[in-house]
Amino acid sequence: MRHRSTPHTFAAHWLGTQRVDFAVCGSTNDEAARLARAGARHGTIVVADAQDAGRGREGRAWASPSGAGLYLSAIVRPLLPIALVPPMTLAIGVGLCDAARAFGADAHLKWPNDVLIGGKKLAGVLVESHTQGAKLDAVIVGIGMNLTGEPPLPTATTLERASAREIDRDAVIAQLCAHVEVWIDRYIASGVAAIAPAWHGRMAENLTARVTIDGATLVGAVAGLDHDGALLVRDGAGCVHRVRSGDVEPVTAVC
Repeated sequence: MRHRSTPHTFAAHWLGTQRVDFAVCGSTNDEAARLARAGARHGTIVVADAQDAGRGREGRAWASPSGAGLYLSAIVRPLLPIALVPPMTLAIGVGLCDAARAFGADAHLKWPNDVLIGGKKLAGVLVESHTQGAKLDAVIVGIGMNLTGEPPLPTATTLERASAREIDRDAVIAQLCAHVEVWIDRYIASGVAAIAPAWHGRMAENLTARVTIDGATLVGAVAGLDHDGALLVRDGAGCVHRVRSGDVEPVTAVC
């Protein structure tokens, strides 16, 4: 039996203070980037009921049917060098995981940008940097979360299914803004060291992954984060490898 309830929310201070809504758009990340170029302020969010061209990492399509998910992008203007933007994905993931847990979902993290429940994908993050010359102008933080209905893929799940409650999208947005804001601020202030313990505490357990390093495929046990946010993977011989970019495909995951 599903029930409808709203978890306690501590309010965000800057994330979501300005909101732009679309019934349908191509991509909320593209709309947020357009608004950023036009001068939209730090913390502005773009929300769509549906997307025609939603995307995830590596240009993969993100299924975005009307009313079934959360499709949100935020404009963040951090005082960071461009090289320090990618690890911010990890901080956002912690906040996104906490927002899902606020609804009773047993959510965990998969490097670098996925939230899993029972090994199935609930949500993902796409971070895109926009520059003016050599200077970082804005970071567009795209977040997609499956909320209700039939999961888009057999390897996916929804917040409604995981929490056994009716889901109000605006309540999810409020939780997401509050939690993600906290972890973005911590990362900007103190770097990966400030968010690594929280990320480790939410990491999917007993995860074996297939990764590609310098063109070679490796299967090993996920061992956590290195000091700079790189993923550590331990192979069958006990050697630990660093993964800085690319795909991490779960082979097994027990959350």
